[in-house]
Amino acid sequence: MRFKSTLLAAIILSSGSLFAQSRSSMSTKDMKISVEPLAGFETLYRPYPTPHTVTRTMFGVRLTAGSDLISAEAEYTQGNDTENFLTAPEKIETKDNNYKLGIRSTYKITDWAFSSIRLGGHATESTVTETSAGVPTTTKKPMEYHPYLGAHIGAKLGPISVSIGATAIIRDTANISNNDVQHTLSVSLGR
Repeated sequence: MRFKSTLLAAIILSSGSLFAQSRSSMSTKDMKISVEPLAGFETLYRPYPTPHTVTRTMFGVRLTAGSDLISAEAEYTQGNDTENFLTAPEKIETKDNNYKLGIRSTYKITDWAFSSIRLGGHATESTVTETSAGVPTTTKKPMEYHPYLGAHIGAKLGPISVSIGATAIIRDTANISNNDVQHTLSVSLGR
């Protein structure tokens, strides 16, 4: 509970100060739009059939618009995996469509190096196919919503930026090992 309160306070305070600073110092020449194809891997917590984690590849795209101080971002990623077990269900196939909407702030370390922090809301739409005794059963799970928090570091070479990052999808504040982590490599095309 204390972690939730501290995290919420930090998000509110940093968002308020970033917004106030951006309104006073942003001009149209500071505005940027970028599109980033994403590729990476994610580590997910799975409670079924027994608690465990699974690592899988993911891909997607991110759109960012705003200034370095504060930008809006929208992201779509997709991850698929198949797990095999010795007991029923013998096979579980999962397809996740992930949607993120949030804000980010970028700090220029040098003329070519930068770092970013990001936070916002994450939604997951999952389709799970379980196979027991050769009979598949497909279930579409209801949409799940969770906050996310991440950091990136990268290099800018003219209109192209390359960055690596990690983003945590916070599903359980009481047990951090139950949260998901996405590791990404992105290439940004834009000003």
